[in-house]
Amino acid sequence: MHSKETITHKGIVTATNPLKVEIVTEGACSGCHAKGYCSLSAKKRKEITRFQGTEGWTPVLGEEVVISMHTRLGFKALWYGMGIPALLLGLSVTCFSILKMKEWVVGVFALLCIGIYYFVLYLLKYRIQNDFYFTVHRPNP
Repeated sequence: MHSKETITHKGIVTATNPLKVEIVTEGACSGCHAKGYCSLSAKKRKEITRFQGTEGWTPVLGEEVVISMHTRLGFKALWYGMGIPALLLGLSVTCFSILKMKEWVVGVFALLCIGIYYFVLYLLKYRIQNDFYFTVHRPNP
């Protein structure tokens, strides 16, 4: 698999059953000389729990590992979270405007459509989360 097709992070195994890996994300400007004065350079610790498999080896507590995710899964999440709602918003505003409704009513119905979409997405979260996973490997020497 090409590196352009995956997003990788180094992490530390914090639990083995079920497998949990902690990664540290840094802002893009974390190496800046003014990072002590800027709030953009914050580090965040994230715990990853959705893994596909370990490919024939057993991770050990405290071991450094590399986790990766296909970029297409990131684009799929972006589509679910922002693309479809944007299309839904534009479509609902257009349809309700064609019906000659008042602007505030159009706005309320458009927001209602977005709210219903996110509620349905929430109801389907357990089905959808099976599509999003990370793979874990040993770091290459």
